[in-house]
Amino acid sequence: MKKIIIELTDAQYKKMEAHKKRGAELNGLSDSLSGCSIKLCCTPVEDWLEIEMNGTLDLGEVNWKME
Repeated sequence: MKKIIIELTDAQYKKMEAHKKRGAELNGLSDSLSGCSIKLCCTPVEDWLEIEMNGTLDLGEVNWKME
């Protein structure tokens, strides 16, 4: 089985966790359940990561690989 490994800086990780926490709080206030999606965007020039949960968070450029 292959793995996708995405490397985040500490700042990117903190932003992602804060975004997920805010999304969970909004879900609690509205009595709804929404998931979280992770979108790895790849182009020949750069690769970046977006997190979708009650809005989109662009985490910026990331390094990733398949093993």
